[in-house]
Amino acid sequence: MAREQMMCFVTPGAPDAPVAVSAGVLRRIDAMCEATGRIHYATLALLPPLHDAPPATPPGWMLEVVVDEGVPTSELVDLLLAHGFGVLWWLYRAHWRGPRGTPPAGKRDWLRAFLLQHASRAACGFVGNRDRNLAQVRGESAFLQEAEAAFRSLPASRVPDRDALAGEMRAWAREAGGAWTAEPPPRSFWRRGTVPDGVRLALLAVRLVVPALALLGLLTVVGAIVLSAAWLLQGSGLEVPDFVATAVLLGALGLLAVVLPVVFGAVAGGVALVAAFGVLLLFVAGLALLALGSVLAGALWIPACMGALAALGVIALAAIGATAALLVLVCAASRLRAPPFFPLLLALGAGGVLLLLVFGLTALMFRVMCRLDCGLPPLQLSVWPDPLTALCWTAGATLIVGGGLLAGPRLFGFLGRQLSRLMREADLPVALPDVPLHTVHASVQASEAAIAQRTGHMISLTDIRSPMHRRCLRFWLGFINLLGELYFTEGRLGNAGGIHFGHWHIIDGGRRLLFCSNFDGSFGGYLDGFIRGAAQGVNLVWRCTELRPRAAARPDQPAVLRARVFPPTRLLIFCGCKCEQAFKSYARDSMLPHLHRYEAYTLSNEDIARATRLRAALQGRRTAVKDDQIARAMES
Repeated sequence: MAREQMMCFVTPGAPDAPVAVSAGVLRRIDAMCEATGRIHYATLALLPPLHDAPPATPPGWMLEVVVDEGVPTSELVDLLLAHGFGVLWWLYRAHWRGPRGTPPAGKRDWLRAFLLQHASRAACGFVGNRDRNLAQVRGESAFLQEAEAAFRSLPASRVPDRDALAGEMRAWAREAGGAWTAEPPPRSFWRRGTVPDGVRLALLAVRLVVPALALLGLLTVVGAIVLSAAWLLQGSGLEVPDFVATAVLLGALGLLAVVLPVVFGAVAGGVALVAAFGVLLLFVAGLALLALGSVLAGALWIPACMGALAALGVIALAAIGATAALLVLVCAASRLRAPPFFPLLLALGAGGVLLLLVFGLTALMFRVMCRLDCGLPPLQLSVWPDPLTALCWTAGATLIVGGGLLAGPRLFGFLGRQLSRLMREADLPVALPDVPLHTVHASVQASEAAIAQRTGHMISLTDIRSPMHRRCLRFWLGFINLLGELYFTEGRLGNAGGIHFGHWHIIDGGRRLLFCSNFDGSFGGYLDGFIRGAAQGVNLVWRCTELRPRAAARPDQPAVLRARVFPPTRLLIFCGCKCEQAFKSYARDSMLPHLHRYEAYTLSNEDIARATRLRAALQGRRTAVKDDQIARAMES
């Protein structure tokens, strides 16, 4: 998982711990990381003490390590100790409380336990280039450089067009490609191009507990309304016949009840929309608690009744859908002309199948309704209604489904426009008084200048506002991590690109949020990408934080001199970072400099992806698409 790739060893301060490192120590850290052969990036930094720590509290160390996927924490620690015990001992020896004369093996065991104790796995992590270990990134980059050299050595007369270029490069790859063209690049299930977005979203929804419960609650509501409507009609003396039109009308009542809160919210405004969904979430939570309590109390009929109601809701909605499809098919078939007869015959066959489906769903629906034991009297249905009753129910069902087909697109278009307008209005920045100047501390500026031509890096440390905000933060970080793992798998988080590895850690007993990011380009461009492409995620996370006054880790590093809060948000996800200057000032004030950076490579995300695309294009059977990919890779 992405979270296991990004590890931060966050250790508390110690009175005798070093706060500066020599060039020799830094070279030993680089040698340790290089010798492991599994580390992409590593960063060493000092973390200032908490805002309420005593004045003389020493700073702590933060060692960020980005490692290959599939390397567990214990194995990573063993690799670090195997190749860098000496430098790690120098870094953390101030915490040693053992007796003098302890053999190196005892110190190594202590240091291993110490690092495991202070290892902080990312609460949320995003990987821009998935399914690539260090060896693959380096190997594919070297392969791309060799391919570019071979391309440049070709005379222009031998590559007059794309097909000739692809043929020449394939011939070169057969001789020089070796293992890199013998098999395709690895791709996990979530990055396979054959997985449709619908399947991906469905599988994602299975792993999301809240949407699954919300869907179950909606279906239960529909089923309850269907059953209650039938019971009320029967109780008022009306004849409820057991045939298709009844099922359609009862299901339409349930569907209308579900859509009405959304319509009301879109018309009345954003607050009403949030209130409607809040009521829905409370209802779902109540259902879940009722089911759980009944299971614990041994009253198993309550969850069984809720499950039957949800099944009834599914059947009712399916009956409406099949009836709507049948009406659309009849309208389409009425416009067919003969000859030829094949389209008409096909429409008749499809209509027959839909009729059978509707009748089957209806029979199943009423069978479930009659067997439900939810505290209501049993339904007494008339199986053979008189002609007038059947005609009235059929006319009503046809009218409501036909009206829905005609007015539905307009209604949902209206809802979409209204919701879009509300979201645009909520996302507008607000005028904030007394916004501090957008300044950069000299140490942070020096850190950025030192890696100006390499992969960008930032460290942000903020305070979590309260225990309630901490719980919300854990939930949203888990949600964003799931989206990054299962849906945003092609190098972009939302619409923000250029992120190599970004990860969030909740540290210091849940009191602070640590964010580290490795990215392409400058810091200003990086923040602009987040504002334009992932503003909702930024607001969800950082709205739970604030900056409290804190001392600097050492005199030449930044301190927080005045309390700051994240720019105000609307409806949890809007506005916030759209107040651009206030957000950038807040982000700058939260930043810390790094003392050292190790980079196994200095490639951009696009360079890494281009090398992989070339490898995939040169592997396997030749196609026009692969020829185009080869040409694009060589011309880039």
